[in-house]
Amino acid sequence: MSFSSATSPLTHALLRNVVMLVMLTDPSWAGLDHYTELDRVNGWLIERKQGADGALSCRAYLPSGASWFSSNIHLDVRGELVVPAGRRFEGDQQELEAVREAIDRCSRDFLYLPR
Repeated sequence: MSFSSATSPLTHALLRNVVMLVMLTDPSWAGLDHYTELDRVNGWLIERKQGADGALSCRAYLPSGASWFSSNIHLDVRGELVVPAGRRFEGDQQELEAVREAIDRCSRDFLYLPR
């Protein structure tokens, strides 16, 4: 018995399972209960998730390599700038207004088109 013939049934079984998983995965689940990237505005990452109830939740932050959202410079739910301890924000008001406008468009409509 050769090595390739011994692994062939296992390979075929795994391939069948992967194909079934892909066929049964609904692409409309993207962004459901987890954040997905929508846009980048002046270096800020705009993300959105949709709750099971259909409610849209958007957020914006400056990616820094930190492992938690709250460790990054971000906008809070009121659109106010949050700068974690030890970090500095060197942007300007015009930059923040562009990000706030993107968050507003993200929250307002299911269809988000980058500008």
